[in-house]
Amino acid sequence: MMKYPLFVLIFLGPIASVFPVTITHALTLTNLSSDREMDALLPKISFVAEGRIGDRGGFSTHELNLHEEDPGSPQVTEQFNWLNGKTEAFELTYNAESNLVKYIIGAKTLSYAYNQPFSDIFLRTRAIDAGASIVVDKLVLDDQNINASSTATGEVKGLDILRISDIAKSFRLAGNVTMSWTDEAPRNSRLAYQIKIGTPTLVPPKENKRIPEPSSIYGILTVFGLSVCPKLNNRKIKS
Repeated sequence: MMKYPLFVLIFLGPIASVFPVTITHALTLTNLSSDREMDALLPKISFVAEGRIGDRGGFSTHELNLHEEDPGSPQVTEQFNWLNGKTEAFELTYNAESNLVKYIIGAKTLSYAYNQPFSDIFLRTRAIDAGASIVVDKLVLDDQNINASSTATGEVKGLDILRISDIAKSFRLAGNVTMSWTDEAPRNSRLAYQIKIGTPTLVPPKENKRIPEPSSIYGILTVFGLSVCPKLNNRKIKS
């Protein structure tokens, strides 16, 4: 058993109480330019949480849903009255033990159990009509801020897809959604976002943005201290 000088324990002890070690997954972010590119990467979807303008809370269609492969056959739907320019907070969680998905936005909660494996999130925004836009931002995954967003503007950049790779088996994704339009509001899925969860067939390219695992000063100093201690012991033995 290797022993370490007392001064190392004395030095590192107080630091541990100030700078606790945090362990989270490293994430990879990618921006995709088309549905074709996404579909090629994601041939099979585990589940999707969707928000669409619909008829803004009317009863002819829905605004929120959870579904699998076929968006026309959702397992759960809800009504939601989107207001022009108002930001709404959302939360999407998955429990790997129970397979339960919870999708919360405003006062609405949708839940359903899905058991297909996954590793990535594809956050897709779409705006078709001129003057309409949608922004999904302020993203936080498992208490880790993601410095990225997905934004679509009709007749300018009508589609945007953000890929978040290497997520945990159980996760919590939170963020904000803002739908805006001029004149008459769009309808149905002409202004919408989808959070698609699945396992891609290809690994992310090397040029993608990498969010490293957060590490504390204590963790760094611990490694440094442990690497120095054997050298100090060797010096003591030789003297």
